[in-house]
Amino acid sequence: MAARVGFGPTQRQEGGAGILSRPAPSALREVAPPPGVQQLMGALGEHQPMVEILSPRNGSTLTEGDWPLQLAVRDWPLVDAGPLGLGPHLVVQIDGNPPLRLQDTDQLELSLPPLSPGSHRITAYAARPWGEAVKNPGAQAQIVVHRVAANPLGVPASGSPQMIVASPGATVSAQPVLLDWLLLDAPLQHLRPNDDSWRLRVTVNGDSFLVDRNEPLWLQGWRPGSNALVLELVDGQGEPLNAPFNSLVQEVRLEPGPRPIWQGNRLDALTVAQLLGEAPPPQPEVVEPVEPVVPTIPPVLEPSPEASPAPEEGSPRSPQADPRNDQDLTKQQEQSPVSIEPPDTALPDAAAQAPEPQESGQQGGKPQGAETNADSSNEDKESGPAPIEAAPTLQTGTMPSPPADVTTPLTTQEEA
Repeated sequence: MAARVGFGPTQRQEGGAGILSRPAPSALREVAPPPGVQQLMGALGEHQPMVEILSPRNGSTLTEGDWPLQLAVRDWPLVDAGPLGLGPHLVVQIDGNPPLRLQDTDQLELSLPPLSPGSHRITAYAARPWGEAVKNPGAQAQIVVHRVAANPLGVPASGSPQMIVASPGATVSAQPVLLDWLLLDAPLQHLRPNDDSWRLRVTVNGDSFLVDRNEPLWLQGWRPGSNALVLELVDGQGEPLNAPFNSLVQEVRLEPGPRPIWQGNRLDALTVAQLLGEAPPPQPEVVEPVEPVVPTIPPVLEPSPEASPAPEEGSPRSPQADPRNDQDLTKQQEQSPVSIEPPDTALPDAAAQAPEPQESGQQGGKPQGAETNADSSNEDKESGPAPIEAAPTLQTGTMPSPPADVTTPLTTQEEA
């Protein structure tokens, strides 16, 4: 762990590497790195990265428009571990702007947008999967370029100490949070007593402490939501060093989210190999979108507006049209020529009651037949035709001959 020095009116020596207590209790505390980080640190320990900026050249003036940046890196894998997140990568930072993280060798040649007029510093360094800068000699490189014209006051003086913040970013999802920085051109210290030439003053939500070693810190106790982080590089007396370039104010938001794979427990061998680029990364799960099932409602059939045809005269009515179905059926059976009653072969009563013919004779030179016919005709006129009853219906399916409408007058034997 990095040695810390308390900063405030009351300080107390605790012993051991010059660690001093802070002036007041704090919820913020330093903890050990997560087990996954320690495991990956050991796996990456054999690498000695070398980073170089090939183009543009240091001190060059850029032309108008986009400009090319060409980098070279050796002995450091650049890995995109897919769903697992970043593996070892390269960071490019222009002045104090947010870092640009490169995770593929195809990204070593970039086309960047135009810079504002003046002087700018471009820094590139190797970084571990969790964002910590590799601090070995040669693992970082920096150049100064100009746009339109040089502005010496816009960048730190050559050879003067400068601080570049590597972590945390603007948003973190879990604790502990890595606090890491990169020091360039800072003099060595702790070689002899009282040779301290720089300190890093760290203030988190108003709680301040000093750090005198260039080592990362894992801090627990950040508040959910917004946190105020202030980093200041100062000299041995607590005065700003190479101001204003070595002072930074940053908002760090602690928002719930997926926990990085390296922030959990120990990793299995396959996950370690995937994060180091020694095994293909896992394929992300493809979730096909599920279309919502809309229930099909059958259409409601409405009755046709056309009026149904009126039944023909004499045709039987539908049971739905006339509620008096039983009476209609009885009337149809009485009027139907077909009946299920047994046949009756008796002759009509009118034929049985017809008068027998009388003997013919002649009176007064007239034939008897004419006289008989005349008498019979007169009788018929006076009495009228005898009523004829309707013929009974047959039980079988045959149709009987209809009865005569009128009674045919009987003739005498002579007329016959």
